[in-house]
Amino acid sequence: MQKTNNPLIFLIEESLIYKDLIVGYLQSNKFQNIKVFKKGEECLAELHLNPDIIILDYSSEGISGLDLMKKVKLTHPSIDFIFLSAQNDVEIAISIMKIGASDYVVKNDKAPVRLVRAIEQAISNTKKEKMNKGFTIGVFGFFVLLLLLIAGIIFITLFFNL
Repeated sequence: MQKTNNPLIFLIEESLIYKDLIVGYLQSNKFQNIKVFKKGEECLAELHLNPDIIILDYSSEGISGLDLMKKVKLTHPSIDFIFLSAQNDVEIAISIMKIGASDYVVKNDKAPVRLVRAIEQAISNTKKEKMNKGFTIGVFGFFVLLLLLIAGIIFITLFFNL
């Protein structure tokens, strides 16, 4: 995920009614940057927009959610995937998350709430990763500067003692 303040969310949902429910709930929870697709192939055609999160179904018409995630991860590894599916099989959910999905939400009456939590968790994880990366770069930079300073002191000491 690149943007944590206003992430671009792609939603792939075949059902118009469920799509409206999810989009409305996400927008009421301050997620305004949403692009909706009926099929995974439509989503693939718009990847140049660099979405931060893709919400998709495990079993969808055309390309399956799992195949879509595998394909997109090859070229866009920073995109977070959240599965929103009627498939209520724990083994499938676990295997999908092992492959790289951020979360797996079962479609039921609590799905919109769980979906918002999953998005917020993905954003939080991205912020932590960025912070850790920045800290690592800062520590590395500090030690490089320290090494250069020590090398400079040694060079000056040797140069003036000749």
